[in-house]
Amino acid sequence: SVINKNYSFSLFTAAATLAACFILLSPRVRAFVQSPSFRPLKSILHPQKQSALECSSTHQPDGMPILPSDVVKYSQVPKAGTQFTAQTIPSGLLKQHTTKKGTWGVIRVSTGKLEYTIHEPRSSVHVLDSETVGVIEPTMLHQVKGLTDDVQFVVEFWRVPGTGVVDEKREGLDE
Repeated sequence: SVINKNYSFSLFTAAATLAACFILLSPRVRAFVQSPSFRPLKSILHPQKQSALECSSTHQPDGMPILPSDVVKYSQVPKAGTQFTAQTIPSGLLKQHTTKKGTWGVIRVSTGKLEYTIHEPRSSVHVLDSETVGVIEPTMLHQVKGLTDDVQFVVEFWRVPGTGVVDEKREGLDE
């Protein structure tokens, strides 16, 4: 039944999280996780029905935030049908910047590789590609850098429905 599956998933998630905490204490495991052969978890949606405000401090073991399940996409840069490339990444994305309160971001790379650095609440560096999505937590400093000449990506913006009018000026982003 659906209830048994959700309960089993919750138990599995709790056990996996606890195991990850203990495992990450090992110096050998830390060295492996920091190696280029390690592939981070692919899931970006929070598995439980919590609001974006309740999930703001939920992260994967590698430091990547988890996108809450109750957010909706309201915007994208560049506009649909186009993508940023290594030559067209706006200067505003290459330096430390934030999103507004309540605004989540999702970085989707279609080709190549992009470095995504999260500076807050703790520092972490992620290599994004067509299989690894970057999640931007509201108000947290972050930046990107193209790693390959063929990189192409978009940044989507997500919010909880009914949380007010979106009026953001995005420095360095031509839409």
